[in-house]
Amino acid sequence: MFLEQQNVTVHTVSELLWYLQLSPSDSPESVSSPSDSPKTTVAKSSHYKDLSPENVPIVMSEGDLSQPRPPPVISIDRPTPSIFALVIGINKYLDPGIDNLYGAVADADSIRDFLVQDLGIPQKQIKDLRNEEATRNAIETEIQKLSNNPAIEINSAILIFYAGHGAQTRAPKDWPARDGMIEMLLPHDFALDGSDDDRGQGVLDVKLRYLLEELASKKGNNITCIFDSCHSGSGTRSDEKNSSFVVRGIDLPQNYTIPLSMFSSNFISESSRASSIAKGSENFGLLSHVLLSACLPEQEAKEIQGSGVFTSALLKLLREYGVDKLTYEEVVDHLPVLYEQNPQCEGVNRHRILFNSKVPSPRRELYPVHRSVEKPDHFTLQAGEAHGIAMGAEFDIYADRNLTSFIGTVTVPEPPSCFNTFCTAKPGAEADSNSALLHFLEPAYALQTRLGELKAIRVLIPLEEDFLDLFRLIGSDIQKGDNVILPVDSKDDQPDLIISSHYSSESRSKVVQFEIMSQICRQHGLTSMPFDINLADLDSGERIHHILRSAAHFYRHLNRSPKSKLIDKATNILLECFKLKESEDIDSFDDVLTPDPDGENLNVGGVITIDVDEKEEEPFGYKITNNTSLNLYASLLYFDFSDLSIDPHFLPPTAKNDIIETPLPAKGCLTIGYGSSGTPPYGFSVRDRQDVDVGALKLFLSTDRVDHGAIAQKSPFEDHRGGKKRKPSKRSLWDSMTVIIVQRKKHV
Repeated sequence: MFLEQQNVTVHTVSELLWYLQLSPSDSPESVSSPSDSPKTTVAKSSHYKDLSPENVPIVMSEGDLSQPRPPPVISIDRPTPSIFALVIGINKYLDPGIDNLYGAVADADSIRDFLVQDLGIPQKQIKDLRNEEATRNAIETEIQKLSNNPAIEINSAILIFYAGHGAQTRAPKDWPARDGMIEMLLPHDFALDGSDDDRGQGVLDVKLRYLLEELASKKGNNITCIFDSCHSGSGTRSDEKNSSFVVRGIDLPQNYTIPLSMFSSNFISESSRASSIAKGSENFGLLSHVLLSACLPEQEAKEIQGSGVFTSALLKLLREYGVDKLTYEEVVDHLPVLYEQNPQCEGVNRHRILFNSKVPSPRRELYPVHRSVEKPDHFTLQAGEAHGIAMGAEFDIYADRNLTSFIGTVTVPEPPSCFNTFCTAKPGAEADSNSALLHFLEPAYALQTRLGELKAIRVLIPLEEDFLDLFRLIGSDIQKGDNVILPVDSKDDQPDLIISSHYSSESRSKVVQFEIMSQICRQHGLTSMPFDINLADLDSGERIHHILRSAAHFYRHLNRSPKSKLIDKATNILLECFKLKESEDIDSFDDVLTPDPDGENLNVGGVITIDVDEKEEEPFGYKITNNTSLNLYASLLYFDFSDLSIDPHFLPPTAKNDIIETPLPAKGCLTIGYGSSGTPPYGFSVRDRQDVDVGALKLFLSTDRVDHGAIAQKSPFEDHRGGKKRKPSKRSLWDSMTVIIVQRKKHV
């Protein structure tokens, strides 16, 4: 390749990057920053790596990866969200066998006052139900009215607050409920003895879910549910009382049953049926709303001195921070420690700002960091190998989550353990930074700025003038130690992707294609991505650079695995895939999606093959069985080789200090797409320019909760879719399992 400005011919990537370093495109004093970093200019200095040809190997080192340090956060006051609310508080119960409460109505009033006085929400946008007003019919009707309210625009914030008793009962036979139980909110007219029809019944979790799906289908999924109640407790008059607190939950009689009529199809919305679920599932289950609840399922929600412990703490937090400063996850994390209560946060959209349909971008994963008591210059990060952290990584330490008070920089000098990482002050750090590191108040928070010794993506790029801008951007990355993209010279260097160009008669210009070199993909017929980048576009170099950085993230998380295996036998963890169908048996409850009784497990030898019917998209679900003696946290993500997107299919809920119910208990199972997980069924499709598509379903497992939601990414392409006996100590383990999904068009 001849470089006209330098008047030299280069033959290797190393030579090209050397000469580009000498003569950047903009000016001899600067190089452009990568497109997915802040738009700045980085001045050349002596600490940049020497990229002379004799010092750069043919395939560059894969260590010392990094990302540019983000700019400081600028706080911007957001306008008050437009909120429509249904606020329910029940102290008095019609059934004399149920203990009345003392603080539920006061909590509901406090929530309403917060909305009106603190947030400026007009009273006309709030519907209040108190005591006798809060019957089952009234509660369900008011939720339906939200769906049909013309004043509520799409994606307006909707809040449903409930303070009162809750309960649970044994689910009917074959009902796909978590732990075989159905949960419910108790309206004012609930009857302990039950009935043969809908009189005296509770607001069932399944009914509430469908009402929320219907609401989300019409008004968007910016829906928040806050429930200060629990599903078991001492709220019946036969129980001995503890005068210090009251429990917002009751234990139902052993013989309590729910009549089949309560499960009839007349309350199931059309938008939640399988045909539309599989085509998008935009608002199914935990996609429709975010739930903030007072405690774990086995815990009791308490009220003390006339107010709910959870609601009181929540309102104090929101007044201190503001509703525009916290995500739903951060709300439960910022709450104070509540006695024997661990508030929970559930919902696919829990990463959003409170009452806001948008997600903070970019999402920054912050990890708590603690200073050693014995050695103040040693630090422990509450994250490890399971989070994707590697030796050589660097972190900036901040005193607060808003990243406004920088303390110093630490580095990882040795391989991390599963869930913790030993760090030291970065060598050469400035004295004042070291001093701050030695004396900071906990908790402090770590933001990763350098990836460390993680494998980068290898890319074969033609030595052609069309790709000079791309090479300049990659060279800029390398100079800053940000080697996430490794250009290679030939196919012998085993590239992950090959970039090529050809003339397109459709666009009447040269376009770029991306060849996929994964042997798994090629074995099943997927050899390239079905997207082109027009080289005539002025920003084509930046777009390709952004795609390659997304590819680096994609392959890094797809291919990483633990040093110590948790799944030492194939039978320890089973991942099955089934086609789903609507049950036609009324005893199994109409419109419930269950595995096709005539179908089989589609996961055969680690490969799931789907024959895609373009005319009718079919729903599919997964079942994960844990045959080990360990309670496990599971996350299931889908990696799409064609568009480089990473889509979470299941993530565990969030709670303060990560104290949550384990989704995959020992000797138990987890269903995804059907049953009680609240996750939608999944449909598959093949793009117009493809006859076959390949993806990877990756199951992450761990003995501690790990947030794999930060791995998710959208497609970078514009047109993406969709031993003497003793008590054993707890073992810290993580592992993963990958299943390939091949989707082929069904030819009639």
